[in-house]
Amino acid sequence: MIKPQTISANKKLYGLNNYFNDFLKLYESKKFPKVILLSGKRGLGKFTLVYHFINHIFSKNTYDLENKLIDTNSQVYKDISNGIFENFTYLKNENLSRITIEEIRNLKKTLLKSNLNNDERFVVLDNVEKLNLNSSNALLKIIEEPSKNNYFILIDNQENKLLETIASRCFKINVYITRSERLSIIEKLINHYNIEELIDYKSFEITPGDFFNYNNICINDDIKPKFDYIFKINKLLNLYKKSKNKIYINMSIFITEQLFQKLSLNKKSDILLLNNMKINIIRNINDFVLYNLNLNSVTQSIISRFDYGK
Repeated sequence: MIKPQTISANKKLYGLNNYFNDFLKLYESKKFPKVILLSGKRGLGKFTLVYHFINHIFSKNTYDLENKLIDTNSQVYKDISNGIFENFTYLKNENLSRITIEEIRNLKKTLLKSNLNNDERFVVLDNVEKLNLNSSNALLKIIEEPSKNNYFILIDNQENKLLETIASRCFKINVYITRSERLSIIEKLINHYNIEELIDYKSFEITPGDFFNYNNICINDDIKPKFDYIFKINKLLNLYKKSKNKIYINMSIFITEQLFQKLSLNKKSDILLLNNMKINIIRNINDFVLYNLNLNSVTQSIISRFDYGK
């Protein structure tokens, strides 16, 4: 049995309107590919795009197409959000809740059964690039011969290399946004949610999703811009140690890159040394996860990198 997953995404689609419209055109012309691969950086809104598309096609009377807005009172929205909508299956490969080969096998059994209304069924697999080899091969067997009413949307956040045999079976759509689009989306999120800005999104490249998530961490866990780098890193690694949520590691790497970008602008003659320091610190952070290292020893190792560079 596939475990139901509660689903959360923005009720309004910010940006990616062209991708949404392309999805609708393909669907309405009955040319929607059986297996789509949405590929792009984490935090661009790929899942939110799919989420709106699904809500629209199964709830056309309530979805606000002009403003790209989901009606939260619709039964379809409620069922999808609670993971009980039979025409939509969502599996996310992340942190401790990785998609197992058993879930892929159960998915195959589910797809062999007809749903009650005999409508199309959409299966979304998020972070598909993080599937292990066994799960990837099991998925490959399913998408090679999709049945009549079943459609697959695979989301690739480009954090690992996707198995080539899977990529070759998909209709690939590369998702990207321009700098001006990125800034516009983030500013709309800030205004809509009345967000206190604690992450500099103008000087540094950051996707809207990462900005929103990292900014929330800063607010909820009291990580202020004025705090020094070592304090922030120590706190984020400690939060990861308690939760095993990889978002804290991703944010640690982001603020490391952010710091060294600033340092490089001020010390252009030391760019090579600074780049080596950055690479070694990021390696320390990744080793902390990979080898379950002691937090204090990792923090001291990072501090020593700065002492070495003085």
